Amino acid sequence: MRITARKGYNYESFKKGADITRITLSGDQYVLFILFFKMGIMASIAGALVTSNFFKSLIYLPLRRRRENLQFTLIFGSLLACGAAVRVLVGYEGVDLSLSGVFLIGLLSGVLPGMSAGVLVSLPGLYGGEWLALPFLVVCGAVGGVIGRDPGRRDELWNFTPFLAKDFIRSIKIMKNEHRVDVSALVLVSVLSLDILRTVMAIRVEPAVLFAFTPDFFLMHICVWGATLVCVAIPLKIWNNTRVELLLEEQRSAAIQARFDALRRQINPHFLFNTLNTATSCLWSDPDKARSILVKLSTILRRLLHNTGDFQPLSREIEFIDDYVSLEQARFGTDNIRMEKEIDPRVLDVPVPSMLLQPLVENAIRHGISLQVGGGKIVLSVTRLEDDRISIRVGDDGIGFNGKLRKGVGLSNVQERLRVAYGSRGTFRIDSVPGEGTEVYMEFPVERGTENA
Repeated sequence: MRITARKGYNYESFKKGADITRITLSGDQYVLFILFFKMGIMASIAGALVTSNFFKSLIYLPLRRRRENLQFTLIFGSLLACGAAVRVLVGYEGVDLSLSGVFLIGLLSGVLPGMSAGVLVSLPGLYGGEWLALPFLVVCGAVGGVIGRDPGRRDELWNFTPFLAKDFIRSIKIMKNEHRVDVSALVLVSVLSLDILRTVMAIRVEPAVLFAFTPDFFLMHICVWGATLVCVAIPLKIWNNTRVELLLEEQRSAAIQARFDALRRQINPHFLFNTLNTATSCLWSDPDKARSILVKLSTILRRLLHNTGDFQPLSREIEFIDDYVSLEQARFGTDNIRMEKEIDPRVLDVPVPSMLLQPLVENAIRHGISLQVGGGKIVLSVTRLEDDRISIRVGDDGIGFNGKLRKGVGLSNVQERLRVAYGSRGTFRIDSVPGEGTEVYMEFPVERGTENA
């Protein structure tokens, strides 16, 4: 088996009809070239597939259902069938990944999908007169499915890498220390056995009814078999990297969710404790006022119990603020606590972290206007900025403070919730002038991102 390729020196030489150098490859050299090309094609296919979010979800699913297995088989199997068709119709062997691809489908999807992929990928070979292609590829898919069907050891599939010597050493250590055969060893032995069987069948059966490389030297046979193993390992390695990234992203989301839950559990008892103290202080001096406070508190707690999400529309946060202010007015009087709101109607449906505003209003009442004679006013201003950001201001005309503010549970909680939800894209600032009041300023994007500080 020999091919020739032409190499020209420059454009002027071609114009003048200059002599052309010929590079001649022997059959074994050509096989080596094709093997490297096949590994590159498999890496390209695996990399291209994993750029799709749909395919990422298929790879990530720990236990795919029948529908997902069918989708994976059709997508990957169709590409393998196209490669086999190119070999049969055009005669170029570098895109035929039948054995490694069908085995991989069985390994990840199960016996039945693997056998189905074997039928699909063998169709071009059957068209070209390779009648052994169908039973052989069906067996390849079934063997892969048998190896990968144990859910308890499925994670070991992703440990198989293109570094075959490393895989072999690791399998030996597991066999020695744990007295069992790991999945990597089963994959290595199975793929190697199937490829050797294919080679023997292609050589012994006349006329050739199954495609296989049949180089002149035994060392070249080893290269062919090793390339098939690498073609199985390359997609597993690429897809495992994506799988690990998705797992890390899920763990980070779970950690953020846990932090939100912890903050919610912290602020609700804090709010309840302060409100019950208010009711207790009025219990003997003004029982009717204490009863009114407890009724309003039950309404607020009912709202809290029904709100279990981390985010809710801004309109519901404002409704909660109205309930809370009415509760405080029951204690201090409506003349002593006044509330003004300047709300941009475009922001009412924007989701914000739940219990974001109540600690700010509570802080303004307890540490601002309630400490001065005659009470005071709280101003809540919410505006949508031009760059799709929200600006929230909670101000009071209370006593203010001078120097560094010591943040309590409420303010620290709000600042932490902003940091968890929006990362460095959220802004939190407190400005105060003694004798004039305090203003808390927040700014964050309308749409939540994935950045977290």
